[in-house]
Amino acid sequence: MTPASRCTLLLALLLVPAIAFGSDLQRLQTTPRITTVTVYPDRAMTTRTASLNLKPGSYLVTFDKLPTLIQDDSVRVEGKGTAGVTIAGLEVKRVFLEQSGEKRVKELDDEIRTLERQAGGLDAKKAGLMAQKAFLDSIRVAWGDRISKELAIGRPTAAELLDASSFVGSGVTRIEEQSRDLETGKQQIKDKIDALRQQRNEASGSGRKESKTAEVALEVSRAGGFSLNLSAVTSRAGWEPAYDVRLAPDGTTAGLTFRALVRQQTGEDWNDVHLSLSTARPSVNGAPPELYPWRVSFYHPAAAMAYMAAPASAPLRAMKSRAGNDTAEIEAKQETVPAGYLTSEVQSEQTSVSFHVPRPVDVPSDNSQHANVVAMEQLPVSLEFLAVPKLSPFVFLTSEIVNKASYPLLPGPVNIFTGTTFTGSAQLKKVAAGEKFELFFGADDQVTVKREELKQHKEAGMFGKNRMTYRYRIEVANFRPESQTVTLRDQLPLAGDSEIKVTLDEPSIKPDEIKADGRLTWKLLLKAGEKRELTFGIVVEYPKEREVTGL
Repeated sequence: MTPASRCTLLLALLLVPAIAFGSDLQRLQTTPRITTVTVYPDRAMTTRTASLNLKPGSYLVTFDKLPTLIQDDSVRVEGKGTAGVTIAGLEVKRVFLEQSGEKRVKELDDEIRTLERQAGGLDAKKAGLMAQKAFLDSIRVAWGDRISKELAIGRPTAAELLDASSFVGSGVTRIEEQSRDLETGKQQIKDKIDALRQQRNEASGSGRKESKTAEVALEVSRAGGFSLNLSAVTSRAGWEPAYDVRLAPDGTTAGLTFRALVRQQTGEDWNDVHLSLSTARPSVNGAPPELYPWRVSFYHPAAAMAYMAAPASAPLRAMKSRAGNDTAEIEAKQETVPAGYLTSEVQSEQTSVSFHVPRPVDVPSDNSQHANVVAMEQLPVSLEFLAVPKLSPFVFLTSEIVNKASYPLLPGPVNIFTGTTFTGSAQLKKVAAGEKFELFFGADDQVTVKREELKQHKEAGMFGKNRMTYRYRIEVANFRPESQTVTLRDQLPLAGDSEIKVTLDEPSIKPDEIKADGRLTWKLLLKAGEKRELTFGIVVEYPKEREVTGL
């Protein structure tokens, strides 16, 4: 056997396994729909499912038309079924698709070429008309020379002259009219070509459309059905909370409606999906930051060095939708009852909470907010009236509410109602389960307050000091039919120098609290229809040779 023949045989042997494997590999192309979505505050995890009927062998299952926003390192696959399947590999690829804009460019090019041919035909017709006009001009010149010679001998006759002039005149008129029609038609075609070229520029400027494809290698040992799930995290999605709080007529409880405002602009619509909302924040990372040694040294100029932060890993967990369809039948007799809300199932995890919407929902990729009721709670409330008469002549109804829910209330806007009356809006801070928080339900005209300054007095005190005295009176009245506790707040000025002395002078009612920042607090219990007043003074002492600002 010659060396050349041995080389050819070796090459053939090396190619046999690859050809055999390629012939056995079965490619399955599928475009499954999104079935489950878990939305985080700043991203989302989508899960799409492909239902397969498999026989023993090797398969390469392709998930087409994935959005380019998915994070490649977040893509995960799992599956289950009666078939014996081993997932052998996963690869994510970027592909470019022929988009409708490219087809439109071709269509516009064809239309432009057709119009250009029509314009060329009009130019040819115009050239023919110009040749006819030149011919008529030559006849007119020739007739002029002949007539001048033959008129002397009595020829041509009048009839012959009329026929000749009519022929030339009508021919020139016809040519001029047709020329104008051709120019008008040509201008119309030019306008159409300009418009089509503008459309072509706009269509060709959109670029090529990019998408991603995931290829999953499967080894099947037993035939059967198999459900293959592919999950991936994508950006440009998130949710935020919004609340309604309604104070009950008896003032002992408040109804809290917790809504989730979901938005997404991932490039694909979420139609009829099982939606879960998670309070987890993958962007924060799963571990606390680490303290490094803090060094102090003398400054030495040095070249700046580039610093690259380590990429944050995004935790990924497979989320399964749990939707409960348990409903209670309510028999309406003679009285009407208000409609209820379908709320979400709450699932507490180690460091977060998930809310599972119990029915399939649609969330289009339009970046607008879509609201879903997450939960409704009845929370215990302690009410009191609060007034700061130095700054406002109104008395405000304030509440201390306990979050008795099993989950935290996340920061978000809250609309406040007393019954059906809207009283204002506020911004709720994060409230842990079991924590107390305050909300204000607006001003109450049935409880009044008035503050007035009684006097100011300045005098030279002992030991070379000036003494400023201020006296105030606060009057509060309860016109409600029941007793109420009213909290009054005022303040003392804070001394900005050790030589300035500030004291509270002869309060008619001792404050319940004097804080270090100068705030004074009185809690007064007023019976129905009762009025009470309190007076207090402020004394400021400072050296005679100095001036004081801020009074």
